[in-house]
Amino acid sequence: MSAEITIKSKMAEFKDALQAGVNGLVQAGEIYVEALDEDPRNADKFRDEFTDWVPASAWSNFEAIGRKWIHPRLVMGGMSDRKKTSLIKKLPYSTQERVFERERFQLLTADGDTLQIDLMEATIEQAEQLCDGSSIRNLSAQKAWTEARAAAVSQESAEVLPYTIIGGKVTFRRSTVLTRSELKRLLAEM
Repeated sequence: MSAEITIKSKMAEFKDALQAGVNGLVQAGEIYVEALDEDPRNADKFRDEFTDWVPASAWSNFEAIGRKWIHPRLVMGGMSDRKKTSLIKKLPYSTQERVFERERFQLLTADGDTLQIDLMEATIEQAEQLCDGSSIRNLSAQKAWTEARAAAVSQESAEVLPYTIIGGKVTFRRSTVLTRSELKRLLAEM
């Protein structure tokens, strides 16, 4: 039992230290933004001064955090999937906060029911259905999105093939060129 108490206290200490690190990132971002607002050329001075501490690619994240464009947990790897991370980054900061507070959003299912979904636990397909790039879609927007996606998929599957198969015989259209994968597909259909 004491091992269980020890690990829980270590986890609590870890969480506190991690939160302090996130708060430090936010504070550093705010300081950086203040300096940029005073003079945009200060960006070069910061980069030169902290070249051994901060990679060049991280400065845009400090500005984004300082201006509250992206949530600091997105920089810390707060999402397990890169696609979901990029979807969440496009949302307004206030919505990003709601996501990291584990708020549940309504998701329209294929049969017309709704589910309450936590975006942190959602699949990439669910996240794509919910996030439109600037907000969380409401139910009617989700319905329109799923219908448009289904129409696009059916249009792709309805593409005209350069051949027809009738009675075990293949008839090719004029000037037909097949790739290896198309030829395999043709043989599989026969």
